[in-house]
Amino acid sequence: MTKILVIAAGLIVLIVVLSSCSRNLRPTAGTSKKNGGNNPGNNNSTTHTKSSANTGDFTGTVLKNVIYTNAVTFQGSSQDLSLDIYKPANATGKKFPAIFLFHGGSFVGGDKNGLASTCSKLANNGYVAISVNYRLGWGFVSKSATTCDDSTRFKQAIYRSVQDAHSAMRYIATHADEYNIDKNWIFIGGQSAGAVTALITAYLQQQDAGSFFPGLDTTLGLLDKSANTPNADFTLKGIISMWGAFVDPNLITGKTALPTIFFQGALDKAVPFNSGTFVPCSGASPVYGTYPLYNRLKDLGQTAIAHVDPQGGHGVFEEDFRIQNILCFLSNVQQGTKKQVYLTGVQNSCDKQ
Repeated sequence: MTKILVIAAGLIVLIVVLSSCSRNLRPTAGTSKKNGGNNPGNNNSTTHTKSSANTGDFTGTVLKNVIYTNAVTFQGSSQDLSLDIYKPANATGKKFPAIFLFHGGSFVGGDKNGLASTCSKLANNGYVAISVNYRLGWGFVSKSATTCDDSTRFKQAIYRSVQDAHSAMRYIATHADEYNIDKNWIFIGGQSAGAVTALITAYLQQQDAGSFFPGLDTTLGLLDKSANTPNADFTLKGIISMWGAFVDPNLITGKTALPTIFFQGALDKAVPFNSGTFVPCSGASPVYGTYPLYNRLKDLGQTAIAHVDPQGGHGVFEEDFRIQNILCFLSNVQQGTKKQVYLTGVQNSCDKQ
């Protein structure tokens, strides 16, 4: 595990690459957490049809540092985990779709505050945006000191992040009324390591976890520990993958596939755009980026939108460009409009079929 791919910004960590693992396009099996189709939600929630984004100053409200769980770190200490909730203006008495976002940082760095601008802009456009902190760390010291033996600890870090993502979503589901959220319309996404977390949370079911995370259900517990919590059910409707990847496109089926929008550079050296490994070691688990995932969803007839920078690396496209196309994607899903669009360069997918 000597040479793990580097994350944008200078964090040279094997785990940045891992910003792209995940499984079956559906939430881990739980009592009521389920994949939604493309049918509109109940009539009490706000429906969004705008194609132009409000990217001005934040006009809503934000609830900072809401503790959603307490968990054990890789060092064995106890840690409170928090999230920030960005709500649209004049939210009283209303319910909105919610978007969970997870930051990047190679599973050793980063923070929910790094997504403040993105969350503010999404909230300005009628969504409750939730930026989540998750457990970080796996013993990384430096690139030169990292060996292939560290791959197990790396996977443990990813596994913990997914456990935390499930906990955050379950917590919000139980407090949906308090936070003006329509539980029938939940989306999940992230950047780099956060995209890996989001994809695995959405797609990987416990019974399939052993192939990529052998034995971790025994040592770290189930991926979704709170699946049976009363009132913690919700419906996951779609995924936003910003330079992420997944463990096996073949795990995605017509029954489990979810609408997904991708952003990635074709020359990404941190997370494979096509297929590759997170670590250059013999026997390392392969992962699959935007290109094979897009094609899998397209073959299954599910909504798939790929924004690809042919000359881009890790972390591509301006934020406002991403926001505008994400909003179109979310609107299409809510209206039940399916589309498969693969675009290179700066092209808007809003008006493409």
